[in-house]
Amino acid sequence: MKKLLRLICRWLCGSQPEPTKPKVLLTYEKVVRMLKGYDDERFEMLVKNLGFEDSRVNTFDFKELKNYMTFTEKLAKEKNIEIKGVSFIKAIYTEETAPNEEFIGYENLLYTPTTIINGKEVQIDLLNSTRDNIVTFKEMLEKYGYKWRYNNRKNFKLKSDKSLQEKQEFKSMIMSSESDGGEESFVANYSHLAPPHD
Repeated sequence: MKKLLRLICRWLCGSQPEPTKPKVLLTYEKVVRMLKGYDDERFEMLVKNLGFEDSRVNTFDFKELKNYMTFTEKLAKEKNIEIKGVSFIKAIYTEETAPNEEFIGYENLLYTPTTIINGKEVQIDLLNSTRDNIVTFKEMLEKYGYKWRYNNRKNFKLKSDKSLQEKQEFKSMIMSSESDGGEESFVANYSHLAPPHD
């Protein structure tokens, strides 16, 4: 009888598939090898170059993350956009963006949904996309003067020869967009970082 009621409820409420054990779970052997690889190949180099131990752990509030995913599904359904995945993107907290002073200069993660466009997985701004026009993360970043170079190998070359004029133009554009509150994005963040340690 309980099984029948569950089936009826799923049919009436819009059935959600029963959760199953994820296929992407790792063994502790692999986890330890990956962590050790980071320790051996990245840790000392980063501490030496930065002068401090950067954040290694980003802890996101489970309810906030679940709400973000649920809202992503809702918006995607309303706009008829099929979500492929979620990209986690490394960034740095600046004086203007850090939730508190102790996080200034530490690495953090941004996250945004992806979809398939012309056969390629692309980060998108779901909030600014419409049913007829998918707006990419790259397009929104370019609007704010940031050149996203991670969409293919050709664009991946680090451009460290930016002129002073380009840097000043970027700064003035950001300052003018911040004066009106800035345009809302669908990129999320705000996790607890470690280090720094409490």
